[in-house]
Amino acid sequence: MLTFSWKSCTDWPDKQCGAILSAIRDAAPDNATVLVVEDLMPEEQSGPSVSTLDVIMLTMTGGRERTVAQLRNLFEGAGFDLARVIDTSSSMHIVEARPT
Repeated sequence: MLTFSWKSCTDWPDKQCGAILSAIRDAAPDNATVLVVEDLMPEEQSGPSVSTLDVIMLTMTGGRERTVAQLRNLFEGAGFDLARVIDTSSSMHIVEARPT
């Protein structure tokens, strides 16, 4: 089973994002693959241009842009292993996770 979500974490604070991922986990069979498309921040945040989108998300939706490490924590808290992050030709990344 494959589950796909477009920017399901960006628009939400950590608590709500965790709840969304937990609901996906509750509905997913143990052999599921979950793909989430997200715009990820670099681990080393340098310069104002990197955090501008994060500030916009925070003020408009209460959500935030996240690093891979931050997303990994959210996925693990919801019962997933973050398997890999796939780069694309855009700023978006495909995050692949599987139930633990």
